[in-house]
Amino acid sequence: MPNQSSQTTRSGGFFITGTDTDIGKSFIACCIAKGLIEQGIKVSPRKPIASGCIRQTDGSLLATDAQQLQLASQSDESLSQICRYTFEAAISPARAIAHAKQTITLADLHQACAVDKGHFALVEGAGGFLSPITPDGLNADLAVKLGYPIILVVGNRLGCLNHALLTIEAIEARGLNLHAIVLNDLNADSDLDNLHDLCRLTSYPIVYQPFSQQQKWTALNV
Repeated sequence: MPNQSSQTTRSGGFFITGTDTDIGKSFIACCIAKGLIEQGIKVSPRKPIASGCIRQTDGSLLATDAQQLQLASQSDESLSQICRYTFEAAISPARAIAHAKQTITLADLHQACAVDKGHFALVEGAGGFLSPITPDGLNADLAVKLGYPIILVVGNRLGCLNHALLTIEAIEARGLNLHAIVLNDLNADSDLDNLHDLCRLTSYPIVYQPFSQQQKWTALNV
């Protein structure tokens, strides 16, 4: 892999979203970061808000997804810059904000996604595409404000075709550019027929991520 001094600038970014929560968005985001780094592109990862964070001995909250993105992107940015807003409760970010009686808006998250000029932004949402991310907005609304091409992660499990097609419709309805779909195996027994059906049901580029390769990549790189 190139070192930081050999990396080149490239503007733009991706917004990584999913059909649901716990379907491997962070893993896929790390894979994309690794691929961009191998091309010599400077990557600035952003997970603007995270819930379900781990309380540390010093009282701070650790967003493990943001930590993985930091490592995969070879970023020297602080975790607080990568993930500005953290909450301990494992609930939707919008609900976590309300429970904490804080005022965090969609505009705040948009600002938290800013990156240095010439850096490629890799922004990961929280939950599914239509999940509430702040009291005044959804992941979809943040994606619209950012305007980056969308990477849609689909967890390969029963019902994923319906979830994928509904999410694709929601992305198209907002006039966003769906760059690619990633079908991500969630276990060793994931149904490969879902890949064939998804290819038949949509014309977007589809990347298949086998479960066996996930285990190998995670062990070596995260």
